[in-house]
Amino acid sequence: MKKPNKPRKPYPEFPLFPHSNGQWAKKIKGKLHYFGKWDDPDAAIKRFKEQVDDLHAGRKPYRPDTTTPVIILADVVNVFLNAKADQRDAGEITARHWQDYYETSAHIIKFFGRATPVRHLKPSDFTQLRASFAERWGPTKLGNEIQRIRTIFRWAYETDLLKTPMKFGPDFKRPAKAVSRRAQLDRQAIHGTLDFNAAELTSLLAEASGWLKACILLGINAGFGAADCGRLRKQNVDFVNGWYDLPRRKTAVPRRFYMWPETREAIAAAIKVRPTPTNPDNKDLCFLTEQRRPVWWESAKGAKTDSVGKAFTKLCVKLDIKKPGRSYYSLRRTYETVAGNSMDQIAVNFAMGHSDSSMAAIYRQGIDDSRLVNVAMHVHKWLFS
Repeated sequence: MKKPNKPRKPYPEFPLFPHSNGQWAKKIKGKLHYFGKWDDPDAAIKRFKEQVDDLHAGRKPYRPDTTTPVIILADVVNVFLNAKADQRDAGEITARHWQDYYETSAHIIKFFGRATPVRHLKPSDFTQLRASFAERWGPTKLGNEIQRIRTIFRWAYETDLLKTPMKFGPDFKRPAKAVSRRAQLDRQAIHGTLDFNAAELTSLLAEASGWLKACILLGINAGFGAADCGRLRKQNVDFVNGWYDLPRRKTAVPRRFYMWPETREAIAAAIKVRPTPTNPDNKDLCFLTEQRRPVWWESAKGAKTDSVGKAFTKLCVKLDIKKPGRSYYSLRRTYETVAGNSMDQIAVNFAMGHSDSSMAAIYRQGIDDSRLVNVAMHVHKWLFS
């Protein structure tokens, strides 16, 4: 079959040339780029002008699919996730934070469909999306999910991926605080509070051994979470004087607390019998499982393995003290509750690594160690006496 004759340029200064594949093209930085069919040079030059700056700078244009001007939902979430992955790799956000965005993106893709044009989404669609979430989740998770969805579309608008802000309607927002409080009261009426009493904790400590016993003590000594235990290194613990001094990984807020002698002894005992790690980077970690891995760890994409939570739940079941919603993290709730009765909330916040945006926190340059000791020993007395 005879090939069609290539067209002439619409005007001499036309920057593109007719490629034999039927599209207008131009070589930029040593690579051919195509901008549209021969029969529509106006659309081709328009696309060229939209992309030329990015191509000369070595950047990938936001819309690599040059065949359609329609922005579909998959375009928005993919570009957003790629941008957040760059922040994750640079250490600006955690892998868990990125994973939350990924799961949220999967939820909206599943509900609306990946090929749905974004301009077709209406406030009524988001109202239906919220209703589907509310059927499955409580107020806290519902609120977090809504906030992440709003963040995704706001980011798309602020980066010019979307030309107009998304209209969510008046109902697509977090549940009111009163709703969360009522849900908490309803749950407590059925299952009780999420903290532990001293008798339950002493029975857990009597039954636990190895790194699990040390993790339980850290949870009630200063509100350690499973991730804190998994990241704890020998150099973070002053075994002689009893101090832990390191910013909390989640918030980068300074954290210092006094470790009880029992806690230090349990940590030292766990270190003494721990296996050789599979990864040399973990040689200074205090706790390793029998599989020679950290007791809590997170992959680069945000997937986590929580041996602390699993072992703790298993022990609670064994001792018949398991309650719905009560987990290893409830040790942190227990510490906050008991330590708050020491009447020194500032010292409690410092020990827990809580962020504080008040003006007093900005001016406060530190806290006396005696206050941290007093808080720690207040909880110690509650537990062991």
